[in-house]
Amino acid sequence: MALAEALDAQGQSKAALDWMVRAAQGGWMPAVSRLGLWQLVGHITPKAPALGVARIVQAAQAGDPFALHLAAILDSGAVGTPRNLGRALYWLARAAEAGDGRAACQLGLLCGDPDLSLAALSAAAATGFEPALAALAGRAPTVPAFDWDAIAAAADLSAFAAPVARNVESESPRILSIPDLLPAWVCGYVMALAEPALDRGMVVDDDGAERVKDERSNRVMHFGLVDSDVILELVNLRISQAAGMPPENAEGLGVLHYAPGERYRPHMDYIPQTPENARQLEVMGQRVRTLLVYLNDGFEGGATLFPRLDAAYRPAAGGALIFDSVTDDGAMDPRTLHEGSPPTSGEKWVISKWFRTKALRPTAS
Repeated sequence: MALAEALDAQGQSKAALDWMVRAAQGGWMPAVSRLGLWQLVGHITPKAPALGVARIVQAAQAGDPFALHLAAILDSGAVGTPRNLGRALYWLARAAEAGDGRAACQLGLLCGDPDLSLAALSAAAATGFEPALAALAGRAPTVPAFDWDAIAAAADLSAFAAPVARNVESESPRILSIPDLLPAWVCGYVMALAEPALDRGMVVDDDGAERVKDERSNRVMHFGLVDSDVILELVNLRISQAAGMPPENAEGLGVLHYAPGERYRPHMDYIPQTPENARQLEVMGQRVRTLLVYLNDGFEGGATLFPRLDAAYRPAAGGALIFDSVTDDGAMDPRTLHEGSPPTSGEKWVISKWFRTKALRPTAS
């Protein structure tokens, strides 16, 4: 498996795949789960989502930590398999039982029983998992004997199923606002998870390349499939339903951080229709809708500005803004030029979710 990964990093795809297959056929469960991921997403091998999911489940049933993490994501995110939140919680319980702090933290945050929740968060904090330490917020940790299946059974997912109230801010272009889309504890978890991986945001140029440019000074973290987890997949589903878009058409969850003075100057979210972008647009489709969730209060300034509409929006923490980058007939809409304005004091945290016209993830079908 180590040789396969080294060859893959060097671009020797065929040799890498041959060695990974050998490792998997030899019964090495980390290789089984890795090969399953490759088949699921079509990395150096043709896409075979059903086979990929089966391999990941096989390795998860054998207790492989990476497979348990992936299996929970696949079931909660309906990636290559029908959505099954009960089974996703089962995988989290098995991972927590094996000492996975992130899994224990998720179960603790989702648990509707205060005592069981505190016990799970304490177990997660004992592993050093930072979001669990933040979630405890000074509460005295407790580590009694407990049953992870009981904690999973006490999960309360109602925060992700609450009614969504959409307010029309603009008919044309279409701009909507949604108060209280995500609860405070979800916002806190997302920020704590993203912070260690923040990096300078990049801009898509007309030639299709992403580059660091002066027009964007904020930092960003994009959660890919492997970076995700059950809570993030519930966030993805909640956001997709609020936006009225298929979850599989969404790009990875982006978390944006703005320190005082940092900004994203006026820009469009749609992909320029240039020859260099033709292949990307053919495979992934156009970006047609954006949903932003403001994750915190406690800062001044920092509104989302639409200079051509003379409009500015700054939802309260947990509130969202939705706007279309194209017209009803699919044409790029330059009126949606917008800016992530800088906070003048404090830090600004925002989720950014872009939706495409084509599916980006394998679905159950």
